[in-house]
Amino acid sequence: MEFPRYVGSMRGRHFLNTNDFTRDEIEEVLRVARDLREKYRSRVPTPYLSGKTLFMLFYNRSLRTRNSFEAGMFQLAGHAHFLSPQDVYTPTLPEDMIPYQTESIADVARVLSRYGDGIAIRIYGDAAKWHIGRGHRVIQEFAKWSSVPVLNMEDDLYHPFQALADIMAISDVAPNPSGKKFVVSYAYSGGLKPLAVPQSCVLIGTMFGMDVVLAHPKGFELEEGVMRACRENVARYGGSFTVVNDLRTAFEGADFVYPKAWSPRAFFPPYNNRVDKEGAVEYQNRFKDWICNQDLMDLTNRAKYMHCGPADRGQEVTDDVIDNMSYSLYFEQAENRLHVQKAVMSMVMG
Repeated sequence: MEFPRYVGSMRGRHFLNTNDFTRDEIEEVLRVARDLREKYRSRVPTPYLSGKTLFMLFYNRSLRTRNSFEAGMFQLAGHAHFLSPQDVYTPTLPEDMIPYQTESIADVARVLSRYGDGIAIRIYGDAAKWHIGRGHRVIQEFAKWSSVPVLNMEDDLYHPFQALADIMAISDVAPNPSGKKFVVSYAYSGGLKPLAVPQSCVLIGTMFGMDVVLAHPKGFELEEGVMRACRENVARYGGSFTVVNDLRTAFEGADFVYPKAWSPRAFFPPYNNRVDKEGAVEYQNRFKDWICNQDLMDLTNRAKYMHCGPADRGQEVTDDVIDNMSYSLYFEQAENRLHVQKAVMSMVMG
């Protein structure tokens, strides 16, 4: 069987953050994802990773991430091997080594590199000790020592595969997203969540020349490195990037809205000298009115509603919004995870 030319076209590259790639490269990933989506829907076999193994290390469990990666590897005729830190000595950074409880990432990465063809990692929150950026350091450490591609299934700074699924959903309904108003806003949740999704959203939006508006209450600022990268994307690709602290102002005239919870960073290291979960929850409880409802949607330019899932119904969004299939892209985004991940795996592992 002759494989498409894109199989192996990015052979050996890690996939940690969309901003590590050019817009042309991301657009090629999307073209591959659409090809694979069409073949999946038409039941055309795609054995592009036959005999290949992906090791998936889940410090945090997930419905969408685990199942989309496992299904994707199966559909590519490969094998996805699930690993839980609870079942092995936990791969750990040098400063956190505990005899008979942990193993160095340097060793684990090099061992798994000899057993298979890719390593995928998901780590944030408690698993990263709520030290902002520590989860990303873990994944970078794997990439440093691995001789096979390392894939970021979400850390505390970035969720690159979700960003790919999001821009695929956007460009399905707006083939030229440039100039479209894309609102990435805070939405209330009773739980603590990482910065990864909003940061990857604003990065991919500015990469595609959208007019990106980041809306959040004071205290929910994103990482300055991400903000700087967004401004650099605007200078390179066009569009705009603005920050507002009012939800209604942000939604006015929007074409796409992405209300999503994340936690106030001031309560966690390195912005605080200790992890203060109680203080973070108490602070974000002040903003229960930051919920996406029909009243807000009526302010938009017939906007499409977006969320990475799982959405906290009744907190982040009302049921009548998320379940309105005339403008909700919620399930399209979830399906796209399968296709963009298959695209990247085919390109870097093929």
